Amino acid sequence: MKRRVLSMLLALSMVFALVACGGNNNGGQNDTQQPDDSQQGTDDTQQGGDTGAASPVAGKKVAYIMIMPSATIFQMWANSCKDLASALGASCDVFFCDGDFNKWQDTIRTCASGGYDGLLVSHGNQDGSYVFLKEITEQYPNLKITCFDTQFYADGQYQKIPGVTQMFQQDASLVTVLLDEMIAKYGEGVRLIKVWRGPNYNSPFDRREVGWKEYEDAGKIVTVGEVQPLQDTVDSANTVFAAYLQSIKREDVDGVVVYYDCYGQGVYQAITENANFNGTNGDPLPMGSVDIDPVDVTNMQTRPDIWTAAGTTDWTLNGEIGMRILFLEMAGEYDKIYDPASGQTGVDVVEVPGSAILATSLKDTSTVENLGEIADETYGNLNYLSVADWMPADLIHK
Repeated sequence: MKRRVLSMLLALSMVFALVACGGNNNGGQNDTQQPDDSQQGTDDTQQGGDTGAASPVAGKKVAYIMIMPSATIFQMWANSCKDLASALGASCDVFFCDGDFNKWQDTIRTCASGGYDGLLVSHGNQDGSYVFLKEITEQYPNLKITCFDTQFYADGQYQKIPGVTQMFQQDASLVTVLLDEMIAKYGEGVRLIKVWRGPNYNSPFDRREVGWKEYEDAGKIVTVGEVQPLQDTVDSANTVFAAYLQSIKREDVDGVVVYYDCYGQGVYQAITENANFNGTNGDPLPMGSVDIDPVDVTNMQTRPDIWTAAGTTDWTLNGEIGMRILFLEMAGEYDKIYDPASGQTGVDVVEVPGSAILATSLKDTSTVENLGEIADETYGNLNYLSVADWMPADLIHK
């Protein structure tokens, strides 16, 4: 009888220990109140895999919390987070929040109160992230947080949260790599249409605009038109750009640069459906886009003369960069956090340089997951990783 009571008490203690911020470790979108294997990777990897040094994060529990719904590039990020955590004896859960800022906040709050040691949070709302995350760090001083694509803005200026590292794509370079391709084809003074929403619509667009303005001010490009979709949808971009094409002549413009590939898909449709711009009557109108997904790759393979390039980063490597930063925070080794854009360590802002994925370089077998096979050396560069003796650059790249 005592043995049976003891077994029941042990079972109950395990249940209570697991009532924290649960989720689907395969990248699903389960409610945060129902955990799923939250201790994965802590039984047989406590020594930190093959690092040759004891892992200071062994047995720790972390989460990747993305405000957006799951997508191929975000799943690439999540997978590398989990792979790195497992190699270091930690566990990693993944949560997608359906584009809902309130759900993103609730998930972070639940994980913070549920015993997580570190959170890698992504795409926070600029208007509210600073106040919210500052409160979280004050309420849970032992919790470490790393942010991706999340600006801290309040009282009319950008802010910092002590101990929180901000990671970004080097957004200006995502545009300039596309401009470089247009200049290579048409020469300096290339006449371009810009498709975006801004200024002050969202921080990634404003950061990308820095690259455009740099080239424009230097006379490398000429802005002959600006188109702004009414909504963040393919249909809106298609409708607005199709109408715009009716107002211009092909001979007056050399190309189009789109700040977001969702808009790019609508722009591509508008071009392919217009005989004056799709190559039926004269040369097709080329375009380049920022970001990439499977649809973009297919369109680039189908019409490389129209969708000529995408400016992006390696999302598998991005996830590893972000998780390495978080683990260094958890280990108290802030001095090892590395910024590949500046070449400096001990930083609180990290930016990942962009790469141009050229349509002419794509193979029939190319996908978002294997772009490293055709991209240049800036894509998937292991030199971008923050490292420590217990976390070498090749840890999960044997």
